[in-house]
Amino acid sequence: MRITSLAGLLLATALSAEELFVPVAVQKQGQEGAWWNTEVWVVNTTGSVAHWGVVFLPAGQGNAELLRQEPERIEELAGFASAVYTDLVPQGELGALRFVVSPGVVVAARIYNASGRVSSGQVIPALSRQEAVRRGEVVHLTGLRRSAQFRTNVLLFCPGPEGATVRLRVVGERGEVYGEQTYGLAPGGLLPLDDVLLSFGVQRAEAARIEASGSAPFFLLASVVDSRSGAASLHWPQRPAGSR
Repeated sequence: MRITSLAGLLLATALSAEELFVPVAVQKQGQEGAWWNTEVWVVNTTGSVAHWGVVFLPAGQGNAELLRQEPERIEELAGFASAVYTDLVPQGELGALRFVVSPGVVVAARIYNASGRVSSGQVIPALSRQEAVRRGEVVHLTGLRRSAQFRTNVLLFCPGPEGATVRLRVVGERGEVYGEQTYGLAPGGLLPLDDVLLSFGVQRAEAARIEASGSAPFFLLASVVDSRSGAASLHWPQRPAGSR
């Protein structure tokens, strides 16, 4: 059941709604014949009726207004119910999803290659701003590969209204530094970095890593794509032992 305003959502819950972000969502053609799709699961873990709304944040632009905008699409979900949606990302688009949800709602997305030779996908949970990489914190993307068969794509997303500057440092298996680069993220902006190791001059790597830090909270993740099968594996940033 659809309701028409965020005010209705807040009135229905009688509690503050929470913002959650799926840092990347896609419905478009990729490299080597891939067609990347996104399906989203929305789950009500409570016995009461819940509500949720969603705003799509397109990649490659600032989305400050969309971070403040009321969701145009707001849905109602019965107690303990789950639903799956395949129409939250516009055709031909890459971006992020901003959810406004009642307490007790859980959201996750699955991104998969509909043209792949194997049935595989990457599950990405919706996260709050508090779960982003903190300002000044250093995190690591590990197990990154580059060869004729494998490539690594990285995505950077800023959930906040102030934007962020993110520094990436690429390190090889023996500790050699291939280079550093800074990237500016607009408020609500998603920046895709395709075949990122090659862009740093890395022709071949089996276990490279990326050190990342930012001037404001941000999300990042890596996808290592197997060009033979079309399958991709998701790599989340890690915090070193003792730094959590």
